[in-house]
Amino acid sequence: MPSLNRQEEALLKSFEEIRRCDRIAVHADSLGDLGKPFTAMPAPDEFAPELTGVEYDSDLSENMVRFETVSSHWSTSSPLPEFSGEFSLSHLFDVFSQPPNPWASMEPTEFRKEFMGSLKCIDSSPISGSGRMAFLRAQPNSNPWEIWYQDMAGAGGEPYPPGFVKLELSYSGYIETLAITKGTSGWQYLFADVSLSDSSWRHVRDPLQAMLEVFPELFPEYDYAPLRARLEARL
Repeated sequence: MPSLNRQEEALLKSFEEIRRCDRIAVHADSLGDLGKPFTAMPAPDEFAPELTGVEYDSDLSENMVRFETVSSHWSTSSPLPEFSGEFSLSHLFDVFSQPPNPWASMEPTEFRKEFMGSLKCIDSSPISGSGRMAFLRAQPNSNPWEIWYQDMAGAGGEPYPPGFVKLELSYSGYIETLAITKGTSGWQYLFADVSLSDSSWRHVRDPLQAMLEVFPELFPEYDYAPLRARLEARL
């Protein structure tokens, strides 16, 4: 395998840690070959006219993830608290090759039509079928890219469609944090402007609390204190 960049090393390390951990059950996973390097990526507007004026994030030349796919769906095993995770990342060539969002035209306002049309899925949950997805928002004159997360219909609010929240993360930051959290369900809310204190958020809050209790023991090389502080700020 050719030498890996920092992002790829972090993802591969996390992928293998999930596989090796005897207290985690892996239900499905996949690691593809390395695909196009950044230097072989077409300009965004070569994918589609609506991407005219969109520029790649400035740090991708050194840190673009080249794996064609990398995914994992897992859950903890007894006696650990019960929680699970899933991620499914694609190469950015495939991300930008996605066809226009078919639901965009059904949105009730021009702003929401434009918003939905600007989203490109970078992470999803196809095995569990939970519907959780993360998107980059491909806009002209926007660098770094905005990252958005879709899950609970009650999250977010106008003028955006229900269920969408903006994350305090760049694309590179998303990849780095995914490697630390192993894709634990709902980790993205640690980087969103939400409160997790209400009982309706218990299914998000409890797994995150369990993760932050268990992972420092399972994966002691990582510093989970910043994530713990983010969770406490949302309780």
